[in-house]
Amino acid sequence: RTERLLAWCKENEDARIKLFSDSAKDAKEQGRKKNQSGSSRDVVYSQVAQAVFSTDEDLEVQRLFKEDPKAFIKPVSTCFGTLRRKYNEFNKDLKQSGAGKTYAELQEDPKMKSLIDTKLEKFPWWPDLHGWWRTNPAFNNVFSTADAGQD
Repeated sequence: RTERLLAWCKENEDARIKLFSDSAKDAKEQGRKKNQSGSSRDVVYSQVAQAVFSTDEDLEVQRLFKEDPKAFIKPVSTCFGTLRRKYNEFNKDLKQSGAGKTYAELQEDPKMKSLIDTKLEKFPWWPDLHGWWRTNPAFNNVFSTADAGQD
């Protein structure tokens, strides 16, 4: 289900940006305006739930979703919360400087690459999440934009 959730996020960039509260820094780097949610998160969570649960391999889950789709909003919200918590646990080992680098930049450092490769065995969704969350302090609690030389 996590794979379907993240696949939906990849396919629905505007909704993903709204859902993750868009980073002003990312918007500036990409030459666009910051995109904040005009609709409630529950509307987006409902769309995610549709993508994830309406085609679930468990027919009972499909039936329950069809009966009461709104009941699946909270599990989607909880899943994002769990992903954020595990993402930040992963980042703690990268420290502040590593948590703010791109996945590609981290792969260039053999020590970081080895650390990440080991951790990916338990949390394979980190590269996608890092691409979306690495500079967003609402999602990345480890990364700091402060200059390391400052007191």
